[in-house]
Amino acid sequence: MNKKDIEIELKFEINKSEIESFSSRLKDIGFALSKRVYELNVMYDNPSQIMQTTDGRIRLRKSGGDAILTYKKPLSRKGIKKEIEYETKVSNFDIMEKILKMMEFTKTTSYERYRSYFHKNDIEVMIDEFPYGVFVEIEGNERVIIGVSNDLGFNIKDNLTDSCDTIYTKRCIEKGIEPSKHILFNKCNLP
Repeated sequence: MNKKDIEIELKFEINKSEIESFSSRLKDIGFALSKRVYELNVMYDNPSQIMQTTDGRIRLRKSGGDAILTYKKPLSRKGIKKEIEYETKVSNFDIMEKILKMMEFTKTTSYERYRSYFHKNDIEVMIDEFPYGVFVEIEGNERVIIGVSNDLGFNIKDNLTDSCDTIYTKRCIEKGIEPSKHILFNKCNLP
């Protein structure tokens, strides 16, 4: 495993009403919007639940016209989020789904979001609009992402290390709502 296989990120929540002003702030400090896309993310596991028992994730993502297969596994759950991440584009989402099914991997959970990608040098900032909230992810070199988060007015103590589907599940439980395994815009049970 090399440094390129490790994803390092900070994640913060913002209000939906702040998306436009936050995007402007990013542009003011030199970030450029590269694209905004709809994404469908589907997680898979096999009958022995290897992903659950190893704390890993197999994810197939449909992002704009791309399909991306990813394996992720957290290295730390405190402070700055660090995960092993192996990712590759595949030519066909539906065919990859069939391959996973043939290997006895079935859908376990899924979520939709709109993701806006902003870039500056080797730093990437994403604004993720989920059915239940809006999050900002800052990815890159640890020292630099801390600086960018400070420039954007975030307090590092507010960094979220849970995945967005875990955040959704915890919020549902807090509100006494049965969490859905599929967090979709037209079916989200969390206001």
